[in-house]
Amino acid sequence: MDTRPLNFPGNVQLAEVGSRPLQSISLQTIKLFLNAMTINKTTGVIAGNFDVIHPGYIHLFNECKEHCNTLLLLLHEDPSIERKQKLKPILTLEERILILSSLRQVDEIISYKTEAELLVLLKSQTIDVRFLGDDYQGKEFTGMELDIPIHYLNRSHGWSTTKYKELLAKTLTD
Repeated sequence: MDTRPLNFPGNVQLAEVGSRPLQSISLQTIKLFLNAMTINKTTGVIAGNFDVIHPGYIHLFNECKEHCNTLLLLLHEDPSIERKQKLKPILTLEERILILSSLRQVDEIISYKTEAELLVLLKSQTIDVRFLGDDYQGKEFTGMELDIPIHYLNRSHGWSTTKYKELLAKTLTD
């Protein structure tokens, strides 16, 4: 394979593959391509504790990635501390990060402890779209006063962490 150096300025001569040379691409074309990639790049954010990953989460993450190039996941360490009606996570923060970071849809993970910290994160990041479950429509949520477009995710898949935990418990008693 020919690995000749790039010819600057003017055209970039790409390496040969086998005996067939690849075409030359102008630097202007490369700059336009890279600029288009940057212009069309959108960052989406989803927040939650994402405990016990189930098919419903995969549906949500897939839908998120249909609407952004980069998915930032804000991971709540333990929502039961501030909201007593919430369940304490089964998996540790480190275990959830391990699982979530292995998913191809998730590009970055930042953990937070409180809703106040979530608000600070939402303000400090460049976010083009925020994802919330459609069960949040018409309800108050942290950061609703920010000028971040909201995309409500379809929850018609029928999965929830509560349902998943109930199914697991049922298999133990059967």
